[in-house]
Amino acid sequence: MKILPLLTNQYKTLPPGKANNRNDYFQCNSIALNPPLKADTVTFGRKAMNAEQLRALMAYGIPDMYSGKVVIDPKVLEHFYTRNLFSKSIKNIVKALVKYEDSLHTVERQFFGIVKNMARTNPQYKLKDVVLTLAPEHNKKLLEAQQPIFDELSEMAKEMPPELLLEFHNLMSIVYKKLSHKPVQLPFSAKEFVYKLQRIADEVKHKNNPQENDLIKRILVIAKKMPEKTPEEQASVMQIKSRARRNKKIKYHKSLVKARADALTDMEVIVAGSSLKNNQELMRLFAQTRSKIYNIPIVIPFNRKSFIYELQKITDKLEDTKLAHRIIQKATKLPTSHVNLSAFIMKCVEYSSDKIGYNMVAGSAGSIDHLIPHVKNGKDSLDNYGISSAYYNSERAERSITQQLRKYPKTYENCQKQVDRLIELCNNGTFKKVGLSRQYIINFAKRMYNLSPPEKRLELNLDKLK
Repeated sequence: MKILPLLTNQYKTLPPGKANNRNDYFQCNSIALNPPLKADTVTFGRKAMNAEQLRALMAYGIPDMYSGKVVIDPKVLEHFYTRNLFSKSIKNIVKALVKYEDSLHTVERQFFGIVKNMARTNPQYKLKDVVLTLAPEHNKKLLEAQQPIFDELSEMAKEMPPELLLEFHNLMSIVYKKLSHKPVQLPFSAKEFVYKLQRIADEVKHKNNPQENDLIKRILVIAKKMPEKTPEEQASVMQIKSRARRNKKIKYHKSLVKARADALTDMEVIVAGSSLKNNQELMRLFAQTRSKIYNIPIVIPFNRKSFIYELQKITDKLEDTKLAHRIIQKATKLPTSHVNLSAFIMKCVEYSSDKIGYNMVAGSAGSIDHLIPHVKNGKDSLDNYGISSAYYNSERAERSITQQLRKYPKTYENCQKQVDRLIELCNNGTFKKVGLSRQYIINFAKRMYNLSPPEKRLELNLDKLK
């Protein structure tokens, strides 16, 4: 299926000073709906326990064990957040971030370079203005990168059974409408709603606003009671021959719609009298959910992760598992916002300046990485911790250190960079200052050696450790 290019006049630059004002927080993007896709496993995740000493070290310039870039101290991001830096003019943003430029990952650094250049000619712009100015050009570039993959997927889909091929065509029809910014009719999913609401709750939690945090918890309690779509509801009412049974189905469906709508109204009432009414992402979620509840078509942007998730629901029904694997593997080749500048910019089109700013910096924030993943019984202890950027920590997901080393061979040298810096800090008394023992470095080296591939062990040099 051909995806027609969008018109460049579909995006208009907001006048300076009219950018949105919504806060976001660091520690990355989010995974697709359950089950998580191995291609995209970035998430806020659980907070590593008993790691305060390592977090304190992040203020002293620690290289990411995977990329070698010095991680940004999360407290710096928290400072930017509480000062609403990213809602200010790009002139102020550039002044504050320029010393952290080398810590930004490739695409985010490219975007920051554009912001720096634009700050010379339009210093009063907000980040939202920058994105909307760039959107027409990068929308075309992104479509040019996406189209060949969509074409290949359509060719592969021809091998599907007729009923699954029809589902695929229906999915691509929705994709076409999303990319063309046409309204689409999407089904309501309580699971999806709770998932998105939880993401917003994770962000609100970091604002250190007890009132908002309590309110979002109340909203989540209500959301988790919303009835999910059932097989009975999905069945076509008109196919039921018995009039009595058909009327019963219609009545049941209406009761579900009413229950969901009433629950959503209760949440909106809670928000209406609070500062959460200024949370644009929450308001957008409420509006989209009400449209889904009542089957009202809405304009919603294309989302790579959601597309792969929906495609996977189709391929999971395929008896030909090799074909299913090939299709999903091809879909994961769609450009991501972490490796493609155009994808990054188009992802930010609907975001506020605050969220655009955090998307630019979040992946470079320092985080605690479980050497043995927690889901594989890795302990919450210093012996099982390393320091990595939030992006690489989350992107790694459940991969073992062996798998990580094979995927990112430069981890061998970058791990040594981290250890060399840790040794410097240990020798100059910083470890003692933050309450960390030199034994941490020794244990880290042993653990990385044991977890690395037998054919190529990661041997870290500790000769300079006093």
